[in-house]
Amino acid sequence: MENNPKTRLFCGTPCGTNSKKIYENYAEIFGWDISQSSQFGWQTPLYARNATREGYSVWCIAYSNLNAKKSGNWMNKISGDTIEELWKTRTYDYLHDFSDTTTRVVFAKNKKGQYEFFGVYKADPLPKELKVVEWYNTFGYVKTYRRISECYPIKED
Repeated sequence: MENNPKTRLFCGTPCGTNSKKIYENYAEIFGWDISQSSQFGWQTPLYARNATREGYSVWCIAYSNLNAKKSGNWMNKISGDTIEELWKTRTYDYLHDFSDTTTRVVFAKNKKGQYEFFGVYKADPLPKELKVVEWYNTFGYVKTYRRISECYPIKED
């Protein structure tokens, strides 16, 4: 498949090192909510809720098993078509809402420090009763996302 970042993103597309520039670039190309570009950059959530025309959220994952880095309240494990996200503490503010299960356009930083486009992911439904689980030598609540498309926009056949 040929990558053409002006019309479609494909899984594995290298996108750069600066999450804000990445968001602004694709916001212009795809018509995302440009006012949410402030959510990307140094010490920001790297997340824009309901930012795309389809109502998807945009998520840049800076810390994960791909680059062996961890963040304060979250840990991410990316494997195949699945992303597991551990929350050490459940929070419910607008940008850090554990109950948020919006479909997400995902970029993840690799071991070279470059963000790559990973695809479009949908969250598994949250269980009615949440339980603290042990997850890779720490405890918290795990949310699971599954890839529903390797390209964005999702190709309609």
